[in-house]
Amino acid sequence: MQISAQTASEAADEPVRSAVEIQRFPEHFRATVTGNVQHRVGDGPLEDIPRGTKVQVDAAIGSYVLSWLHEDQPITVSLAKREFELYVDTGEIEVPGP
Repeated sequence: MQISAQTASEAADEPVRSAVEIQRFPEHFRATVTGNVQHRVGDGPLEDIPRGTKVQVDAAIGSYVLSWLHEDQPITVSLAKREFELYVDTGEIEVPGP
């Protein structure tokens, strides 16, 4: 097994990619919660987003903002981008294809 080490000058030549540059999803889209998805309100306990909830998703710098109506009241929560992507990868959130 060969191990390749990168020199400092080689590493400096590679561009650093931010979360915005490697964003997997568009800035605005719709999704459906199909499994166990939780969010935290402030410093409080984790709360579930009900299965079957159709959400509007908007990208922010380091997170995705999910919004929907519950009993005619607007709900807005934020999930870290990596957390949202994990929920998609595990099938807990469905994002329709293009």
